[in-house]
Amino acid sequence: MSIDKADWHWDDAEKLYRKTNNVKGELTEEQQEEIWLLASNHIGLFLRWLIDRGFNELIDESDEESCVQVREGKMSGAEYLMHILDGAFCENDIKPNVRDFAVNYYDKQYFNDYGKTCPAKDLCVPCYSFISGDDDYNALRPLIDEAYEEYCREK
Repeated sequence: MSIDKADWHWDDAEKLYRKTNNVKGELTEEQQEEIWLLASNHIGLFLRWLIDRGFNELIDESDEESCVQVREGKMSGAEYLMHILDGAFCENDIKPNVRDFAVNYYDKQYFNDYGKTCPAKDLCVPCYSFISGDDDYNALRPLIDEAYEEYCREK
């Protein structure tokens, strides 16, 4: 079952991209790629946390190389989502022992925590207008860690 998909956010990201960059007409491949990354940015940050903690379920053995790139900051979580997971973050992308936490946290608390730490928190920068970097992830990671630790204590 899908938890979140980049294509659920494409229309809003494209509309904002066109407005912000004054783009009319046909989009180039590069512009489309950028919009996909903008649409998947928030999902990618959570995937990065899963990968950092070793909580992601590997698709196959070659996927480990991509996970290493994410951990080392050579590939963003959004790029991982788009290129490895085909734009869809699903329950089976999470190891079974943390799946309950991840699904419930993502559904009920993640967006509040994301909103507290992302550049859009000041409401002047719309959510789909930026691609997160290490600073954004490092601000968000402790909030997810705290939620996970609380989940483990209550379990």
